[in-house]
Amino acid sequence: MHIELRKLKVVDALSEETTCYSAEIWIDGQRAFLASNRGHGAADDYHAVGSVTEQAVDAWLAANRPVSRLGDSVMPHCLEFEVAALITRIEEAKRLRRQCRTKLVTIEGDQVFCYRLKGRTPAIVFAGVQRLTPSARMVNGDDAALDEAVAVMIAQAGKHASS
Repeated sequence: MHIELRKLKVVDALSEETTCYSAEIWIDGQRAFLASNRGHGAADDYHAVGSVTEQAVDAWLAANRPVSRLGDSVMPHCLEFEVAALITRIEEAKRLRRQCRTKLVTIEGDQVFCYRLKGRTPAIVFAGVQRLTPSARMVNGDDAALDEAVAVMIAQAGKHASS
């Protein structure tokens, strides 16, 4: 089951306890739900617009995704957790794309770094980075590297949150 968000709109000004957003949830290439949250701490709202039910998606996610842990609690993966993860990935990718306009963004080992360009091209700054870290990977202009950088950042945030 391939789940994706389309037409995502996040309203940071209204996000208090949860992310205030609206989006379309597409499953296997078909629009399945209209999703939203008002940002006041309540659960997400899903309105089915296709033939897939929320219960069917939750059952598939529980069987095919790892459980979520919060302290001593273990919770099966569900649509709400999946949507939250997708929003995080999309928003982090947007943030990194913005940074790529004025900075060189690199993946070095299991970390993501940003270097100011100071009027230079990303290639020139990257050549300097590669002299010190030959295994560095440039994110600027490379969508696959951008996806990898987002995954690295989310994994790092997960490590810091659990410690």
